[in-house]
Amino acid sequence: MIIFKERVIMADSSLRLLLMLQQIPREPRYVSSQQLHARLADAGYSVSLRTVQRDLVKLSSHFPLIQSEPSGQGNTGVSWAFSQHGQHMAFPGMDAVTALTVSMALEHLQSLLPPQVLQHLEPWQLEAEERLQKLNSSKYQSWMDKVRVSPQHVLQAPQVDAEAVGLIYEALLENRQFCATYKGKSERVIHPYGLVQQGRTLYLLCRFYDFEDVRITALHRFEKVELLDEPIRPFPAFNIDDYLNTGAMQWALPDPKLISLELRVNQWLKNHLEESPLSEQQLLVIDDEQQESYLVKAEMLDGRQLRRWLLSLGSDVEVIAPKGLRDWMASIVKAQADRYLE
Repeated sequence: MIIFKERVIMADSSLRLLLMLQQIPREPRYVSSQQLHARLADAGYSVSLRTVQRDLVKLSSHFPLIQSEPSGQGNTGVSWAFSQHGQHMAFPGMDAVTALTVSMALEHLQSLLPPQVLQHLEPWQLEAEERLQKLNSSKYQSWMDKVRVSPQHVLQAPQVDAEAVGLIYEALLENRQFCATYKGKSERVIHPYGLVQQGRTLYLLCRFYDFEDVRITALHRFEKVELLDEPIRPFPAFNIDDYLNTGAMQWALPDPKLISLELRVNQWLKNHLEESPLSEQQLLVIDDEQQESYLVKAEMLDGRQLRRWLLSLGSDVEVIAPKGLRDWMASIVKAQADRYLE
């Protein structure tokens, strides 16, 4: 019976240590021993603060844990974090298929996310690369030399503040307000409700102060972020999918509305739209009036995104309807032609 109790105590201690490791963030974020002690107590582990401190010292000899600079009287206030460049350790360990998937996903994300955001995924990348190197078989050899993602964007991703992004993510996850400088204006109090990626830019859906309207804010324009203890204002009416379905991220015009879009396109664009249709109800037929042309009809939200796409196609597309959109296209094309003719 005594041996059984000892085994139970050892198992209980091991689970406590695992829980502690799960609660320790990666730098630049830190967690104090007092915070860890409180979290263990919430999970049902009644141990002293001194025990937690001893466990942290013991774990740091086996895991890449680092301490912050002490602060306060008697060098108190030490906090802990996983080293920024320390290898990620997952349970169960990463297998070969997962390593391949992670490598390919990160290669894809290189062209989509800002480098400062990708830094948070670096430990998984290191673990995947190490796993593939250990396999060293013909099946997985030189995998990283065989996969590339060709960028579709001319513009580089905007630079973001890595520390600011980490705090904004934390505020969003924990439903907390944060204070920040936005577009050079300081002390903006933000209530975060959702995060959207569009192209190579990340946008935060939020409300400012006590205002009721939803703002679309670019993450790279935030600076000097401070996480607040106050929770966000409840917003039960907000649903991120419903919000996006209104066309908000399509940068709708001042009077957003659905239009019956009709286009005349050539052969290559017809093939492209068969593979990637404009809408689920898209109709594509041969144009009886012009040889080697096709008519495309679709119900669309008229917005800046649609208009930029139409302009990017140049002479490969002609807007037939609605008349307002056709007239707008004609005026833009004429202005461009006049500028080049000058």
